[in-house]
Amino acid sequence: MRTFHFEKEKYGFELKMDLHRFETNPNVFFEESPHTTDFFEIFIFEKAKGHINLNGHSLNIEENSLFFISPYQKKSCKIELFDIKGFHLVFQNDFLSSFFDDKLFVYRLQYFYNSKYPQYLQLTKNEYHKIQFALDEIISEIANFQNDSLHIIRSLLYFYLSKLNRLFSKHYKISDKTHGSSAVYRFKEMLELNIRKFHSVDEYCKLLNISRQHLNKVIKVYFGCTSKEIIHFRLLQEIKMELRYSNKTISEIADALNFSEANNLTRFFNRLEGTTPSMYRLNYQNDSNLS
Repeated sequence: MRTFHFEKEKYGFELKMDLHRFETNPNVFFEESPHTTDFFEIFIFEKAKGHINLNGHSLNIEENSLFFISPYQKKSCKIELFDIKGFHLVFQNDFLSSFFDDKLFVYRLQYFYNSKYPQYLQLTKNEYHKIQFALDEIISEIANFQNDSLHIIRSLLYFYLSKLNRLFSKHYKISDKTHGSSAVYRFKEMLELNIRKFHSVDEYCKLLNISRQHLNKVIKVYFGCTSKEIIHFRLLQEIKMELRYSNKTISEIADALNFSEANNLTRFFNRLEGTTPSMYRLNYQNDSNLS
């Protein structure tokens, strides 16, 4: 599977973010075969036709719709390039996290590293036009880069990402807090780092050095469900990605994801997904349903 890498020196100086309009060169941004990136992406479609397969969700593109992609998440695109309009935003985590001295910044945003809800949002025309202002200003700063441009771009990007977090949270009826209990954001980070090894609430409580009761309380407020459910959503997503994009046997996937035996993985998958891993693979391997 192809991995796209961030080009931080493309402008002749280091810039760990980039923003383009689809109208200028849409071929650069879309790939029909399954692929991944080592950076964060947001597709912002003002106007387009097609669909994207992202983390096991096949999502239609609508007017004023956005797609949020975290590093190394798998996706494939089937998009008509004629008469497309919108933006493609990419950035590396430390573009903002180092500036704000907050390595958990991206984990504070509900639309990144969220396996419970689709990483998709449709805006009203009014909402879209409000955030379009920030995007136009960022493009202008990149094109006319000056000594203070980095500060202006970071400020605009922070505004844009935070505004989207409010809209995403409101749409899915979840918490929009970005400075709540640090346990929530550390839990999201630990989940990404350890999901292939640890599947129980107690194991994450140990990593975070907090009680099970406290973790469940803050997770319930933030996600609207229990920490166990969040772990299971994320583990299910990892199994789906293996079934879609690898040729490993069910036993090999079970071993890679630290299940004691293949039957346990099959039971877990069937209970949450309502079908067997083999049937899921038959229907979806390499995004075969993306047509």
